Amino acid sequence: MKSYKSNRKLWIIFIIYLIINVFLVVIHEPWRDEIHSWLMAKNYGLFELIRESRFDGHPILWQLILMPVAKLNAPIITLNIISLIFVSIATGLFLFKTKLPTILKIISTFSVPFTYTFSSISRNYALVILLMMIIGVTYDKRHQKPILYSIIISLLIHSHVLAWGLVAGLTITFHFDEIINFFKKKNTVSIRKIMIGLIIIVINTILVVLELYGVPNPNYITGKSLIMLLSLIIIFFTLLIALIITINKKSCIREYIILACGLLFQAIIYIFVYSTVIYQRFILIFAFLLFYIILISKTKSKNDFKRLNCILYSLSTILGIAALAYTMVYDIFKPYSGAQEMANYINNNLPDNTTIYIDSELIGQSMIPYLKTSKLYDIAYNEYVTTANRAYDYDKIYEALEENTNYTSNYLIVSNDVFELKYEKIYKTKKAIAKENFTLYYIP
Repeated sequence: MKSYKSNRKLWIIFIIYLIINVFLVVIHEPWRDEIHSWLMAKNYGLFELIRESRFDGHPILWQLILMPVAKLNAPIITLNIISLIFVSIATGLFLFKTKLPTILKIISTFSVPFTYTFSSISRNYALVILLMMIIGVTYDKRHQKPILYSIIISLLIHSHVLAWGLVAGLTITFHFDEIINFFKKKNTVSIRKIMIGLIIIVINTILVVLELYGVPNPNYITGKSLIMLLSLIIIFFTLLIALIITINKKSCIREYIILACGLLFQAIIYIFVYSTVIYQRFILIFAFLLFYIILISKTKSKNDFKRLNCILYSLSTILGIAALAYTMVYDIFKPYSGAQEMANYINNNLPDNTTIYIDSELIGQSMIPYLKTSKLYDIAYNEYVTTANRAYDYDKIYEALEENTNYTSNYLIVSNDVFELKYEKIYKTKKAIAKENFTLYYIP
């Protein structure tokens, strides 16, 4: 009877979660990073996708999932529905298949990481959340099904570069641990299955590295920012406190290694590769910490150890919840991107089949799914915009605007007021949280 009441309560929570997140998907305007994957899936074949992923900097699994519906010209909201489906499955696994305090389940379900961040804003992070939950709820069965466990880890390799640290931690604490135990004659799993699983992970790692190795995106920069420093501080203190708890209780060292690999790899990326810590990357820190809590819950560690780590998660996630609340409320009441607003103005007020010049296809690509007949033409690269695998080049844009001999009697869109032109302003979008603001000029 108690189990029935508990499940009924969880089902009510899950249904409310779905209602809220369907609403958040409907009101959200996708921005360029979301739409970019959609355009890649729509316009590229497999080999083109592999080639262009080197600029994009992400494995292609997400685009392959989007490809069937994108090529069928499904409405752009389909992109966000797919994310919602993936994250909703992850939420269901979290609610019904983990043994965590009900209050923690409620807090996490309606905040970080399940509500809005990865369900409404549609990117490959949705895959990371789903795969983490699958690994988390089956973690105590990994010795019984090591090959299946390895396949799921391999999918995590193809989801997002920031998940590679978790992959390393999961592999070290299971495959390499079992290989060492084999030589000590203490292994609990067939060494043949362990080696097959390890080979699967190694092969997929090599494939993804080859896929992404090449000319990097010049817009990937390193440097200091407030949110980057805040992220590093959170990572440092989270790992420090979790380490103190682990050493003090002498429990769950393997699970701590997984968390440390995941968060330290994120820190390395932010310091040495790409320092722009956008909202979803920031929230990913807390998603990794929840994953750690789930792994601990699947072990035979003492309840006081589990409680201490739940408290650590709850306290550290306050910052994540604050970031979530700010972004979600802004998205509800104000535009996330100005792309749809500008596209609607063009559709309603400019002649059909108008070619509109634009300073940056990287930013302006967000308008493409909403334009009915008009086309965008990039003045920096002298090409029509279909899929924007081009870096933002200030010098090229400035040079093109200086010459401007071809733009007479035409319309020109400038992104984010980077350039203030002397021509007549026809329309300007409202300020958007994703920094996608557009001004339409007419050049006589």
